[in-house]
Amino acid sequence: MSASIPSIKVCYLKDAAEFRRLNTILFRKNISETRDFIRDKQLQGIDIYLWSDAGQNGYFYLQNPMAQDSWAIIFYESQPISSQLTHRIAEAVFNDFPALYRLDSYSIPDDLPDDGFRICKGQFDNDLAIYGRSFFLPQFSSRQLVFIAWRFGYIALISNEQGDKISRIDFVRQGSDIDSFTRSFVLFYDLFEKDGQTREGLEGPALLDAPLGLPEQYSVLTEAAEQIIAYLKGERQEFTFPYEAEEGTPFQRRVWEVTGNIPYAHLFSYKDIANEIVQDDKKAVQLSRAVGQALGANPLPLCIPCHRVVGKNRDLTGFSGGVDIKDFLLNLEFLKYN
Repeated sequence: MSASIPSIKVCYLKDAAEFRRLNTILFRKNISETRDFIRDKQLQGIDIYLWSDAGQNGYFYLQNPMAQDSWAIIFYESQPISSQLTHRIAEAVFNDFPALYRLDSYSIPDDLPDDGFRICKGQFDNDLAIYGRSFFLPQFSSRQLVFIAWRFGYIALISNEQGDKISRIDFVRQGSDIDSFTRSFVLFYDLFEKDGQTREGLEGPALLDAPLGLPEQYSVLTEAAEQIIAYLKGERQEFTFPYEAEEGTPFQRRVWEVTGNIPYAHLFSYKDIANEIVQDDKKAVQLSRAVGQALGANPLPLCIPCHRVVGKNRDLTGFSGGVDIKDFLLNLEFLKYN
């Protein structure tokens, strides 16, 4: 992450004078003509952005190809700009567009660009030889994510923004419902098949190597991955890495607290957990469904071992990763425990 991020803002008609000062092509035009220019760009689906950074000022054009919120192109026209500054402006764009996954940036660099840039002659006006580079959301996120490959697809470990705790664990597999953040890392790691499904039946468990271009991983992610891999191999029964759920109602957090205390290779029913909370057998029966819903929202499966919670007849009821994963984890634990 950059120490400071340039400020960016959309150029509206009221900003025509400022835009005219920055644009050498429009410098000899009057304000009315400059406003017409801005309108024309807007009609083409192109937004003009003004940027400023440490006394430097400039502009760029931004367009969403095929009206996709997840993809944008920016073009600096004839302004020479350093490769480092294009990187930092890209970070500012990602901050302003939460749904953005890919940003293609085209500019004339005023320094020697790094290997990530490529020459794109004739990409825009006047057949100029410019440099282009693609940036991706995972390269700028304060939250980091790693994947453990295993027989059921992947286990995604997600850090908090401070990088000192695990805040979420997702099971990523065929047909699973993953949010846009996790999906951005699945795309960056190239884990999708051509049909849009993630691969399963992989060897493992093993930590996937991070693709080039990502920042250095937080140590808590490596620590957590090592412990979870050891658990999946039957070599570990508890976790010592730091983790914390960032959301949850007081009731959900109480359910997660009780569930977190269920020992390795032991089973609790939903009613058992409810009893721990209300200390009343009749009320516990009524509360069992709410306990199940709270466990369905558990952001940290494995750490908060909701796979050890079963129905009243020891039925393997719902689990966020799938009942087959729940069955696998329980069999693993009982086999090693006995």
